[in-house]
Amino acid sequence: MRFAAFGQPGYRRSIAVLAGLAFAGQMSTAQAQKLFGGGKSAAKNAAPAAQPPADQQVPKLVETKIPTSPNDTVAVVNNQIITRQQLADEAIARKGEEVLETLIARMMIDQALKARGLSVTADEVNAEIEATAQRMAGLSREAWLRTLAKERNISPIQYARDIIYPSLALKKLAQNRVQVTEEEIDQAFDSMYGDKLRVRVIMVDKLRAAQDAWEKLRANPAGFEKMAMEISIDQSRSAGGLYTEPIARFSYPRNISDAAFLQLVDGDPNDKDPSHKPKDGDITGPIQLTESTWVIMKREGLIPRKEMNRKDAAIRENLRQIVFDAKIKEKMAEVYAELEKQTEIENKLSGRVKLANEENQPEAQDIPPRAPANPQAASPKSPDPAVRQAAAAAAAGGQRVNVPTPRGVDPAEVQRVNALRKSSAGAGAPAPK
Repeated sequence: MRFAAFGQPGYRRSIAVLAGLAFAGQMSTAQAQKLFGGGKSAAKNAAPAAQPPADQQVPKLVETKIPTSPNDTVAVVNNQIITRQQLADEAIARKGEEVLETLIARMMIDQALKARGLSVTADEVNAEIEATAQRMAGLSREAWLRTLAKERNISPIQYARDIIYPSLALKKLAQNRVQVTEEEIDQAFDSMYGDKLRVRVIMVDKLRAAQDAWEKLRANPAGFEKMAMEISIDQSRSAGGLYTEPIARFSYPRNISDAAFLQLVDGDPNDKDPSHKPKDGDITGPIQLTESTWVIMKREGLIPRKEMNRKDAAIRENLRQIVFDAKIKEKMAEVYAELEKQTEIENKLSGRVKLANEENQPEAQDIPPRAPANPQAASPKSPDPAVRQAAAAAAAGGQRVNVPTPRGVDPAEVQRVNALRKSSAGAGAPAPK
């Protein structure tokens, strides 16, 4: 089930670090001392470095000219050369359309940024990489970039240019659309510090099945765990439907959390009989999660609220920033969709032509696509450029997000959203919006 809490750079520095390492690798000990160790006095006082045996000496670095002209040689196989142009043609045939889509998206965002007199600086990119490394993995910037390169094959330059830069640009384009109200801060407070509900869940993909299950559970509430293991399509079925993380009030999706707290915690506000108040073991009626997914929940326990000062200025400011960050991610995706809609694009590689606001021009639907300049590049495979990931997500500093980032404060809730999405998708159910 998808429960998420109420809301949840350096391009130049990357180059400088990499270039600095390469440069330092070519310096002699005396040169390094002159630059970093106090100049002549340090060099004079330094003890002579011991020379390793000849068979252990590291070969000197040889400067290699990068081929830049189409006819330059990039490889030689048995005296037969492969030119840069041949390499370029092959690269375009294999990955050209995907890379071009990334370039198109980045240019589209850059044009919008410049049109509004805005810019993203190298320092801002650098700071964002630092913050993302800490937020996503608790790593240093360098360790995070190494991890991306090793595990996701994303170079530091690609990460800064194709993920961080567009994300920051979209944030600047969207920030004037976000307002945080006092009511939203209050809801965030209740989500973070209020009661938390522990539940078991049965998820089914037909309304009739949900109704039948509910009728049986009304007669035998103790059979909930067994029924979850038998019929639930959620991955929690192996644990009898038990969710390890509690549901927070005002969590996402709201129809689920609101119904859960109404039926399992608050009860009927007009009923003054305390014996009628919800208790452990109570069961909700069927609640619609998506167009073809229903859930029934059983209350396992209630974690009491934390006693915190709702009016504390520092707490409210922190919650305001959390809500702002969650809302702006939604607006970033909205801005990107609008830019895509308003931009005229002619992709000569794939032959695709998209007019600006073409949905308002029915005649545009009759325009046949042009033949691609490179037929091999016209693949039915849909590209998945990093810029689209950044535009849709956010969130998360270059990490792909499966659903729009919810308004919340508990990162653990996001994990349940993604886990629920996988289980719903595996059962043929559409992902919650």
